[in-house]
Amino acid sequence: MPAPNLHPDWASKGFTHPYTAHLDASVVLEWNQHALEAIQATAATPPYASRALALESLAVYDVLNAIQGLPGYLVDLDAPHRISATAAVAAAAEHILSDTFPDQKATFVAELTQSLKAVPDGPRETRGVAFGTAVADAVLALRAHDGSDAVVPYAGGTEPGEWRPTPPGYLPALLPQWGSVTPFALTRGDQFRPDGPPEVTSAAYAAEFNEVKRLGSASSTERTAEQTEIARFWADGSGSYTPPGHWNQIATGLAATEDLSGPASARLLAELNVALADAAIAAWDAKYTYDFWRPVTAIRLADTDGNAATAADPDWVPLITTPNHPDYVAGHATFSAAAAAILTDAFGAQAFSATSVTLPGVTRSFASFADAAAEAGRSRIYAGIHFRSAVEDGLALGQAVGDWVLDAFRPSCGGWDLPG
Repeated sequence: MPAPNLHPDWASKGFTHPYTAHLDASVVLEWNQHALEAIQATAATPPYASRALALESLAVYDVLNAIQGLPGYLVDLDAPHRISATAAVAAAAEHILSDTFPDQKATFVAELTQSLKAVPDGPRETRGVAFGTAVADAVLALRAHDGSDAVVPYAGGTEPGEWRPTPPGYLPALLPQWGSVTPFALTRGDQFRPDGPPEVTSAAYAAEFNEVKRLGSASSTERTAEQTEIARFWADGSGSYTPPGHWNQIATGLAATEDLSGPASARLLAELNVALADAAIAAWDAKYTYDFWRPVTAIRLADTDGNAATAADPDWVPLITTPNHPDYVAGHATFSAAAAAILTDAFGAQAFSATSVTLPGVTRSFASFADAAAEAGRSRIYAGIHFRSAVEDGLALGQAVGDWVLDAFRPSCGGWDLPG
């Protein structure tokens, strides 16, 4: 019989009744929160945030699979007998985060000490810490040369439709190498590459241009109060949890509400964060393949685009500052659709509510995860920083990534009972 509060398909994946698993879910969820706080404190970019979350959640997941005698997703190590799963999870997470955010190592070590207070001193704790550290080391070694730190020169262009640095900071292009990072589940970054934006001389482009010009301006009189709220709710800019982190916040809230077990929570976060990490790679592949200009550039330079249906406004400013990477596709849309695919598979098309670090005190409610993803995508039009095709094609790309990741996880069935 499927576990209550879980999507029925999860029973076939090995998940157990959330009230019978012995590993307290709090240790899994708390270390995810530590990762989110580290992302916020370092003002990590969305791609780096997605990679950090994937590393941490996969280390935790592979620790638990090993203890159960199941194959890991990245790492297969033999777990010692009579081991504390709590100690192993906490040690694995601490080791990943200390390596990824070295300036915060002291904080993570202190949090590890706090986690270990729940474990009796003795050999089980000692073996758990050693094993968790070993799994984390193996995960880090496997991803040490994934291309995330490659240096790729990219200056942008000067022709109509070509990306170039945007006001007010005119910052250089962000992470042009990211589309070539080794994926966690996809075969390559261009596996689901979309067809590209419309030609700047086309009627379709003019319609998208005029939509974002009207709705996305900082001084727009056509954008509604709710649309402004939506833009700020999903902004997730520097100093937030980032878009991947926002979806982790949503997922952990649901895991707590649905009383998922520790192993089930670990499985959920591993699937989610692999999907988000690969969504970043796929989105950045498209961005730096098509190199399409942002609305602020397009609107200010519309007298150069050869399209009679567009008009230039050299003083146009978007509601939210434009990120320093090309328009197509929208990262928010890609992240959100990938996350929605994972959460729908886990929980079904249920209604839920969410909050936002970038708009404190506001709660928004959604009929389904897909509806939330669609709203997150539209938010970038209301913010004045993406054209509609970047959003719609980003949503389709994210859905494809999410579906692929779900298939990649199906041979693994982690999520059974574990001793604390």
